[in-house]
Amino acid sequence: MNRLFILGILIMTTFKVGAQTSTLSLSDADSLYRVGNYSKAIKAYEQIENKAYATIQIAKAYKALGNSKKALENYEKSLQIDSLNTLVLYDYGKLLFATSKYENSLSIFEKLKAKDTLNPNFYYQIGLSKEALQAGDYVTSYEMAFQLDPQHQKSIYKLIVYHLQQKNFEEVKSVIDVGLKNNPDDLKVIGYKAQYYYALRKYGKALFWFEKIIKRKKATQFVYEKSAFAAYRVSKILKAIEYYNEALKREPGNYFYHSQLATLYYKDGVHEKAVYHASQSIAAKMIDTSGDYYILGLIAFDKKAHKTAMKYFKIALKENPDFEEAQFQMALCADNLYADLKEKLKMYERFLEKFPKAKLDMVKIVRTRIRELKEEIHLKSE
Repeated sequence: MNRLFILGILIMTTFKVGAQTSTLSLSDADSLYRVGNYSKAIKAYEQIENKAYATIQIAKAYKALGNSKKALENYEKSLQIDSLNTLVLYDYGKLLFATSKYENSLSIFEKLKAKDTLNPNFYYQIGLSKEALQAGDYVTSYEMAFQLDPQHQKSIYKLIVYHLQQKNFEEVKSVIDVGLKNNPDDLKVIGYKAQYYYALRKYGKALFWFEKIIKRKKATQFVYEKSAFAAYRVSKILKAIEYYNEALKREPGNYFYHSQLATLYYKDGVHEKAVYHASQSIAAKMIDTSGDYYILGLIAFDKKAHKTAMKYFKIALKENPDFEEAQFQMALCADNLYADLKEKLKMYERFLEKFPKAKLDMVKIVRTRIRELKEEIHLKSE
């Protein structure tokens, strides 16, 4: 009797220890997973009897480790156990998209949408897959997500970009307003609002919104470049210089920034820096350098180095024969450089022949000077 009693106690103790070990293994596995010790968590989950739960967790752990192949394999194992598990399908679909398996991802999210037609995120994920597959109707999925939940900012971003590309500016403004109402500090939407005004050529307003990003110290090269151009267009020369210099720090070899800075420094009267940036632009680029030679010509002209200025204007015209400002400046150079009145007259007449529809202010100067020179030549002949 005593021996049977002792044997019973031993069996019960063994059962309890086994149960505690199993419980501890699951608890330990979850703890390891939560603190990011994923490889050890996987080993612990592999010992757990609850395979449905363990397989999902193993898939998540492999995903966290960056091993997409094994993560997908385990999601698929989990779906073999329960093919209708929404959470598993959702994670699996997102991972399929992340690994460029767009058609498979689309299939999963279409399946999820059929289960729940009012979930905006399912439509958003369908939109991502369709867009990646270059399906023509992809934007309708983002529109559905937005209609179901006007606070779905990711869909808002997609709709703004689409309507900006299509130049549907009324729709752009409408969606931006909702995005900013949801979150007035959303830098993406703020950036899109700046681009919206920039596309409309409302440069003052564009600059205002770009500077919100700059003040938050989140500006990219793109933001500085567009801010600089917008500042230039509203005659804020010093701001344009500052922002082009910031853009140049992010791409030191960009000839366009050097060329713009050459013009801006010339306008600001800082000739030394204008020469430096014009020279850097000429050295850096293989295409039309006429604008940079033109700036060098203007600087030489201002210094009354008319021979040097003439040389630069000739190069500018060789690079771009339709550069009317360079042709005009060359006539002015000739007027200062040549003693022969007829040679001066020829240069002005050439300008009108070449550019009969030139800017009105230049035409007025040229016509006045032609009349004066003809009178001088007439008086000398008498």
